[in-house]
Amino acid sequence: PPPPRAALVGDAARTVVMLAVAALLLLEQPSAAVLIALAVVFGVVDAVFIPAVGAMPVVLVAPDELSRVTAMRQVVHRATAVAGAPLAGWLIATTNLSVVYLVCAGLFAVSVAALTATRTRSRTSPTTTGSAATGEDAGQHERPTGGEPEAATRTGGRPSARDLLDDVTAGLRYVRGHHLLLPLLVLTAVAELGFAGAINVGLPLLADASGWGPQGVGWTLGAWGAAAALASVVLTLTGSPRRAGLVGVCCLPVMGLALAGIALAPDLATAVGAAAFLGLGSGVIAPVFGGLTLAAADPDQVGRVMSVASLASLGGAPPTYAATGVLVDLTTPATPFLLGGAFVTATGLAALGSRPIRTARRDATTT
Repeated sequence: PPPPRAALVGDAARTVVMLAVAALLLLEQPSAAVLIALAVVFGVVDAVFIPAVGAMPVVLVAPDELSRVTAMRQVVHRATAVAGAPLAGWLIATTNLSVVYLVCAGLFAVSVAALTATRTRSRTSPTTTGSAATGEDAGQHERPTGGEPEAATRTGGRPSARDLLDDVTAGLRYVRGHHLLLPLLVLTAVAELGFAGAINVGLPLLADASGWGPQGVGWTLGAWGAAAALASVVLTLTGSPRRAGLVGVCCLPVMGLALAGIALAPDLATAVGAAAFLGLGSGVIAPVFGGLTLAAADPDQVGRVMSVASLASLGGAPPTYAATGVLVDLTTPATPFLLGGAFVTATGLAALGSRPIRTARRDATTT
């Protein structure tokens, strides 16, 4: 069968948006309003593409390989982020913005071709995979049914706005009734609140107050990213640990202590070391929890689940960023790291009390 249509359509739409921006820049200098409108369109397309491509591993590999594939994605994502910035800077310096956007469109077109050439595999429902298929751990695979049919099926053609709203509601209801997905996504959302603001907003402020300067920010983020990539490479080669849920939860206290350690570091070298431990934790948690999420979802619900997962990991960022700025203004730049570290550590310790997460294996079965 062809690759998931949403991912293919989303990538094609991103190509068209990049071409439109390139054409505008070639013909005239577009107004800020036009560029903002294009950015909004691109964001909407990304909201479709990111969950869709995140759900693709379930139709590419077996459930117990999902964490390995997620780790591969993490490695590629970090590698392209490192290579993309210098390439963009060189293109801007030697050509013009129109050429830059044309190159982006070309890269998206290559992605469209890759998606078109991708061949998927059928996936057995989670109710018949893992130990349930062998008769072990009976009773540990209860999960909701596939839910309501897709909107287009209900209407017999193009989905209406009411149908799409019903689909969203059905997806949230499915996650809410799932023994593993609900605590897993809640844990992801809560833990993200602890360190997103500190790293993305607080770090430059902490570096300035500590006298590390921009170079300190670069070294700290570099250590974090390199360590996360290293952890993802290891998981790519070895696969997810069998007790994936327990390993992922145990990483959270380590990350919490490392986050606080950045603020308490007496010098830049110590802060860089703490950031490396933070990166190791995040490099394990992202593919492990991502693989569990994909393996736990029923095949006809995985797209909806990945949308909810994206909301869980990104939805709290804007208010967290704002709260971090206010907190630093009222106290010191170290405060978000100390509070965030304590919050993440407490979240991890509390998650040990969740039996579905604590006992989850890499194929999303539980013991």
